Amino acid sequence: MKNKYIFLLGGWATATVGLFLATVAGTIAEEQFLITENARQIIQAAVMSAIVVPIILRLYTKLHKQTGPIQKPAYSIKRSHHFFTGFFFVTGLAFAGLFLASTLGWLEIEQWHAPSSWFYPFVLNMMIAFFFEALPEELALRGLVFDTLRERFATWVSVIMQTLIFMAVALGANILQTLVGIGSLSITIISNLVLFFIFGIALALIRVYTGSLWASIGFHLGYLEMTRFLVTPTEYGAQPIVSFEENLPYGSNIFFIIGVMLFGAIIILLFLLSIRKWMAKRNNTLPL
Repeated sequence: MKNKYIFLLGGWATATVGLFLATVAGTIAEEQFLITENARQIIQAAVMSAIVVPIILRLYTKLHKQTGPIQKPAYSIKRSHHFFTGFFFVTGLAFAGLFLASTLGWLEIEQWHAPSSWFYPFVLNMMIAFFFEALPEELALRGLVFDTLRERFATWVSVIMQTLIFMAVALGANILQTLVGIGSLSITIISNLVLFFIFGIALALIRVYTGSLWASIGFHLGYLEMTRFLVTPTEYGAQPIVSFEENLPYGSNIFFIIGVMLFGAIIILLFLLSIRKWMAKRNNTLPL
């Protein structure tokens, strides 16, 4: 794996330091200039993308010099239509989880709110999340890191390994924030890391199935927006798309809907990939 460790370390370090510095920049701006929460998030998004995107694209150029030129890489704009594949896939699963929980009597839908009450915050948050989380993280992890791993390992091994590196980014940034006094490690980091592991698997699988990094970007963004505006809007201070009352202990429906989004995606994608593999083998065995 000659020189490949440089790209793995570079992808991890760039995403980790970018996330850390973006958080520091937003925190300092908020404390020194008394800016709004939206302004702080915009600063974080700008810093994150400004650091991560050019560095990762530069590392990608060096990687391709070693592995050979690729006519249409996974991050090519020609593959950008797959953004909608990922976004609407996870969005559909989120609403499926909501309706299934309602059908089972686990929650009662009280009111669907008019788009005028949540559309603008939704779009604004989506733009911020795109540049702060979805684009830079996917470019670094499901992009550079994953492609580097696939040069040496089988696809399923690469899926697991990139997910562990994804978890290491979150943990590394949290540790750095704790060291400078703008965060703290707590027991909740364990549950968060478990969530990141499942999330990372789903993101990698949709990248594998579509062959497009844009699909994982869309899935990442759709998951964030559904979590913030459909599943747990009160936690994020967002305007809800729908209000519902839980009939189960608090949090049960949240875990259920998130589970439908992530485990549902993993199961569906594994099934589709299995069908594709079976058809490829079948076609190869057909007589000429």
